[in-house]
Parts: sequence; C-alpha cells; structure tokens
Amino acid sequence: MKVTYENGWEYMDVHIDLPGAYKENYQLRMLSQNDIPGLLKIKASGRDGQCRYTYRVNGGISMEKTFSAKGMKKEDIERFMKDLMETVDDIKEHLLDPDRLILKPEFIFIEKGRYRFCYLPEADIEERKPLCTSFHEMTEYFVKSIDYQDTSGIILVYKIHKETLKQHYDLKRIIEDSRTEEMEWEKEKRSREEKREKFPDNATFLLNTDDDEEDDEKEKKYQRTADTDILKEEKARYSPLKKVVNRIKTGRWGQWEDLIMEMDGQE
Repeated sequence: MKVTYENGWEYMDVHIDLPGAYKENYQLRMLSQNDIPGLLKIKASGRDGQCRYTYRVNGGISMEKTFSAKGMKKEDIERFMKDLMETVDDIKEHLLDPDRLILKPEFIFIEKGRYRFCYLPEADIEERKPLCTSFHEMTEYFVKSIDYQDTSGIILVYKIHKETLKQHYDLKRIIEDSRTEEMEWEKEKRSREEKREKFPDNATFLLNTDDDEEDDEKEKKYQRTADTDILKEEKARYSPLKKVVNRIKTGRWGQWEDLIMEMDGQE
C-alpha cells in the first residue's frame, strides 16, 4: 500500500495506491451514492495497473498530528469511541464491512470536532485486520498519547486496553460500564462533600442542649469518618497508577500485559 498526499488551497487529498486493476463494485457505488457522516468522501480510479483511492480532507487535521503536539484527554478518547461506534453502525446499515475501516492515527481526521475515517473497499491483504484487532492497536496509541496529568484518562485507557486483550469483547459495553462507574463515583463524592459543607468543622451552634451537644459530636464523628473513607477510597483508586504513570513518562513501561498486572495490584 502506497500513500501520498496532495495539498490544495482549501483541502488535502490522501491517495492510497494498491496493486491490481480497478474494478467498480457494490461498495464503491454505495459510498458514492450515500453520505455517511463518519467517513471521508472517496473516489476510485485505475492507473498503470494499479487501483487508486482518493480521500478528500476539508480543513481537518489528522489524529496523529493533533496529539503529537498535545496529550489526549479522557474526553478526546470518549469522543473518538463515540464517533467510531456511530460510524460502524452507519456502515452496517449500508451493508458495508466495518473491518475495512483504516484505524490508524494518520488516516483518522478531526473535522469540526468530529472524527472522520477512511474506508478502504479493496483492502490490501497485509493491511486487512478485524475491527476488534485494529481497535486494540488503537488503545496502545492511546496509552502513548494520553496526558499523564489526566488520571481519569489513564484509568479509562487502562480499562479499555485490558478489555480488548480478550478474544471477544463488546466496545459499547466497555464504554457504558466506564461511564456508569465514573458517574456513581462522582455522585457519591458530591454527596459526601455536600454533607461536609452542611456541617463544617468550625460551625458554631447558638443553642446547645445536652441532646444538641450529643448530636453535634455524632455529626463531627461522622464527618471525620466520611473524610477518612474518601481519602482511603481515592488512595485505593489511584495509588496503583503512580508507579505505572512514572514508567510510562520515562518510556520504561515494558510489556502491556505487565502494565495491566501492575494496575491490578499484582507483582
């Protein structure tokens, strides 16, 4: 597979050349006659015994260039997964093969805040991979590109990478479970913070009966317990990350499976 780029004033064309004569097929007709929002527009032609596929990029920047200058945030990864799932659903509705998406950062473009993908109708045998395999390889890119100050982002990447190591996995379920867990954690944390604000440590009570004093002591004891519980939960939640993040920063992370075992608290 040979890739070349052609820059114009208001656009850029990405050319992919594959060996073999060009042949019109069902997939090309479907792509030319329908607008699939998550896909770049494609044109096909034949030249010199080769088949050329051309993708028009209108003002977008590749994922590779975007995150070579800045680290990815949790929101960037969630947006990517959301756009990918919507695109896969649209592809299936048009009776196209999701495995023909090119899931590589240099072939994924961000246009107006949305990720857009290249669909290769006649994929090179060496380049053709099942979508689940391609996405797993993308998770390795996420770990290398994540902003190491974004702890929530690191946890999300760790989870999806771990899940995609399985032979069969459900990407939608992974995302939904992650969002649900995060929402429950934030809800519980806000609830405890609201209770601390309602009864601050320096609160002054104008009227103190014996019952009031007893209730006050109980409430303060509850506050101290709640504060301690939060600290313990946050430590349990984030402490396995510190060593791993430091290794990622210095480039000494070893094998992905070793990272996952460390994140799980194993030796």
